[in-house]
Amino acid sequence: MGGDGAPRCRRRAAVPRGVEPGLGAASLRRERDPRNGGALSAHLPQVNAHLDSYDATLAARRVMQFMDDDVSKWYVRQSRARFYEVDTADNRAAFATLHEVLTVTCRLLAPFAPFITDAVHRALTGVSVHLARYTRESPTPVDDTLERAMDDVRTLAGLAHAARDMADVKVRQPLPSLQCVVPGDATPVSALGELLASELNVKRVEFVTSTDSLVSLEAKANFRTLGKKFGKETPQVAEVIATLDAAVLQELAGGRSVTIQAAGAERLIAPDDVAIIRRASGAAVVQEHGGYGVALDPTITPELRREGLAREVISRVQRLRKEAQLAVSDRIVLAVSGDAEVESAVAAYRSRIAEEVLAVRLLLGDEVDMPFADRGDDAMWTATQSGDVDGRAFRFALTREDS
Repeated sequence: MGGDGAPRCRRRAAVPRGVEPGLGAASLRRERDPRNGGALSAHLPQVNAHLDSYDATLAARRVMQFMDDDVSKWYVRQSRARFYEVDTADNRAAFATLHEVLTVTCRLLAPFAPFITDAVHRALTGVSVHLARYTRESPTPVDDTLERAMDDVRTLAGLAHAARDMADVKVRQPLPSLQCVVPGDATPVSALGELLASELNVKRVEFVTSTDSLVSLEAKANFRTLGKKFGKETPQVAEVIATLDAAVLQELAGGRSVTIQAAGAERLIAPDDVAIIRRASGAAVVQEHGGYGVALDPTITPELRREGLAREVISRVQRLRKEAQLAVSDRIVLAVSGDAEVESAVAAYRSRIAEEVLAVRLLLGDEVDMPFADRGDDAMWTATQSGDVDGRAFRFALTREDS
C-alpha cells in the first residue's frame, strides 16, 4: 500500500451517525436494498475462503470492492433522496439496510483495520467490534432472481453510459428513452426499470427480446476467403451475400455457416467469409456486449433541454454552496440571472431547484438587482459566480438565510 493508500480506502466508506437499527421494516426495503444484503451474502463465502487459506490481500480486496462498487457508488448514490427524507418509513428502511451492511463489513474488516472498524462499530452498535461475533453466515438470504436482475441492470447501465459518451451527452441531460436487451430468457425485475431510468436519466426504459429491433445487419464479402473457395465465381457469390436477409445474417453473426444459391449452385458460406456490419436503427446510439444490448435515443427536445439546464443549475449551485463552506443543512436565498434559456429553465423548474439546493427564496432575473461585483465584506451575498452552461451565460448569488 502506498503512502496515500489508507486515506484513499477511508474515503470509500460512509459512516452514518445517529442511526437506530431495526427501524426499517423489511417489507419496505426496495429492490436496491436487498442487493446490498444479498451482494454482501454473495461476497461472504469468498471472503472467508480467502481468510481460511491465509490470503488476506484477496479477502480485503473483496470487501473493499463490495463497499466501493455496491455500497458507495450504487446504493448510497441511488438512495440519496431517501436519506434526505425526514422520519419516514422509507427513510428508516434505507438507513436500516445501510446499518446492517456497515456493521457486518466492520466485522469483516476488523482483522485488517482494527482501530477504525472498532470506532465505527461502536458508533453503530455501542459494542467493540473485537467483542462481536465474526460473521460467517449470510446476514440476508440471497435472492438469486434479484441478484441476476441487478447484475443485468448494472451491465446495462455500463453500456448505456458508454452510449452517452459516444453521443457526447452528459448524464445531467435527460433523454427520451432507452431500449435494453438481456441474453437468454432473463428479464430484469420490472420494478428495476425505474432504477435504471434514474441511474441513466432517461424518461422511459423498455426491455425488448432481441437486438433485431435495435440494429440492422449488413454483410460485406470477405474476398480473401471467398476467392480461395470459389475462384472466378467469387463476384457472383459476393453479389448474393450483399442481398442476404436479416434471418440469414443473424445466423452468420451467431457463428453459424449458411447455404446460399449463387452462380447456379448451392454454396456454403462460413462466418469468416463475411464481415457483419451492425448499424443502429434511426438516430439511436447502440452498444452491445456479451448478449446485452442498449439503444439510447439521443434526441433532445426543448423541454428536455430546459430540464437539463435546470439540473446543471442545481449542480453549479451545490458546488457554490460547498465553496462558500455552508453546512449541508443551511438554508439559503438564491438569485439567478442570465441567458433567456437559463432563466426559462429556472422558471419552469423553480420549485425543484429550490428544494434541491435548500433555497427558502429563489429570486430570478429582474426580481432582484444582484451585486455580482466584489463589494467587500459588507456585500449582501455570501458567494457569487458567473459562467456559462453549454454557451448560455448565467450569474448566481447566494447567502445564508438566518431567519
